[in-house]
Amino acid sequence: MLKREKKLERRIAKERIEILFGMMEKMKNRDYELSRRYVEIARRISMRYRIRLPKEYKMRFCKRCLYPYKDGKFRVRISKSRVIITCLNCGYVRRIPIRPKGKNLKC
Repeated sequence: MLKREKKLERRIAKERIEILFGMMEKMKNRDYELSRRYVEIARRISMRYRIRLPKEYKMRFCKRCLYPYKDGKFRVRISKSRVIITCLNCGYVRRIPIRPKGKNLKC
């Protein structure tokens, strides 16, 4: 029985995720459904190989409907030290706390 090379598999998976997000950025203004499919495949790869998606990738699509954010399809508001992103496809509201720089939150 052959032993799996998990480090190699994870490295290849990371490369594929980067490629898929690059393709999603190119296609989101032309074929919105295809760009959604790219996000879906990238998320599935990350779950399969237990790779965390970087924060900058997570901020590019809706967590519920997986549609990439593009002009006119999302709304951004700032309220009470939070950034509130509303997806206009499904209505999902994502709240991201704003942490002050330089302040240590631990006592």
